[in-house]
Amino acid sequence: AEQPFCEVESVKAVSDIYAPVSGEVIAVNDDLVADPSIANEDPYDKGWLVILQPEDWDSVKGSLVVGSDVAGAYEAKMDAEGFAGCA
Repeated sequence: AEQPFCEVESVKAVSDIYAPVSGEVIAVNDDLVADPSIANEDPYDKGWLVILQPEDWDSVKGSLVVGSDVAGAYEAKMDAEGFAGCA
């Protein structure tokens, strides 16, 4: 948990992606490796990175947050900073 498992590169930066839980990587999205543009085109379906098998799911599942639960906070920050989003 909280260790980088891959890097994502953009035009201006390279960022580590951190595992939300401890466990084993049981699948890697080879389609994404072959065509990174999938991450931008379809991030919530075909753009997945890896599938993790958590070591102790029962103890960590309560600490995870789904995206829809944090979207409001990010949208409020974007509004406050005048960021209209990406086209």
